[in-house]
Amino acid sequence: MTLEHLYLKYAIGILILIPSFILLGFAQSKTILWIGLTLFSIASSIVINVINSFASKYGLESEKGTILGIFRSLQALARATGPLIASFAYWSIGEQTTYIFGAIFLLCPCFILYDVQQRFKHMRLTPTITVSEVKDD
Repeated sequence: MTLEHLYLKYAIGILILIPSFILLGFAQSKTILWIGLTLFSIASSIVINVINSFASKYGLESEKGTILGIFRSLQALARATGPLIASFAYWSIGEQTTYIFGAIFLLCPCFILYDVQQRFKHMRLTPTITVSEVKDD
């Protein structure tokens, strides 16, 4: 799978997460709650798999185990601290405000993804000089 496909899947997943957060924050009926939870579960399954694919693309073959191990450890840390922070916010500032802030914070990965895509395109468009070309000069 190419990086462009991964970027697209990641963007779709994040963009589905944003309305799911809003629906969950403002759900007044079981139907809206279930719609929000369904969107959330679909988007989460997309995003987590794509992020793991991104992580596997970095580093040399001999470094892959270390990179993925650190990455998975950071995911576990986020899963441990995220609910603590979110529950503190939920009880301190309210459910709707917490979910709205969560939806707004999900825009950050979209901006980062856009920046990474632009840098990737620039790298592909920038001509590279090979060692043999340098030796010829």
